[in-house]
Parts: sequence; structure tokens; C-alpha cells
Amino acid sequence: MKRKLPAPAAPLVTIRPPKKAGLLRKAARLGATVVAARVAAGTGKKGVVGLLAGAGAKRLIMRYPAGALFVTGAYMAGKLYEAKREADRKRAVKTIPDDSAEPILMDEVRRRRMKN
Repeated sequence: MKRKLPAPAAPLVTIRPPKKAGLLRKAARLGATVVAARVAAGTGKKGVVGLLAGAGAKRLIMRYPAGALFVTGAYMAGKLYEAKREADRKRAVKTIPDDSAEPILMDEVRRRRMKN
């Protein structure tokens, strides 16, 4: 014969409806998605590696506030470094001189300016 167990007075697990996401949480989720997409694209890898990098960045941003600062700061520093490298590269490029006309000497220009 089976013995019946007595019913508990209160349920063991209380099920509550999920909290509505506030405006700040929605903005954080949007920002995390944007940064995660940029991190995934910035890895230079397509497919699984970029997807994992983006997902990891989003998880870190959403879970830990310090992680959000770290990932976003690292992303911004990387963008600044790339911009500086590009500017330095453009500055170092040698341009081809235009030999179609005679060169103008700076001393001659200064003398003409002083006369007028």
C-alpha cells in the first residue's frame, strides 16, 4: 500500500512574475549590444570566434559594472590607437612632387610681401 505524504502548508518555491526592465536597463542592453557587435567586428574574425568575442563582451558588460568600464574603455583605447596609427601612416607617405611649374622660393615671397 502506498502512503500519502502530507501536503506542505506553503509551497516550497514561490513563482513571481519577472520584473519589468527599467529604462536604464534597456539602455544598458542596447549599449552592450552595440559594443559587442563592434568587438565582434573588430576581432577581424568572422564566424564563431567573432560571435564568441561579442557574446562574451556583452555578458561581461551586462553582468559587471566594472566589466562594462573595462570592455568599453579597451574598445575606445583600441579605436584611438588605430586612428593614431592611421594618421601617422598618412603623414609618413611620401608625395610625388609636382614638377610642372618652377618652384617658388620662400625668400622671394617674403621680399615681395615686405614691398607691398
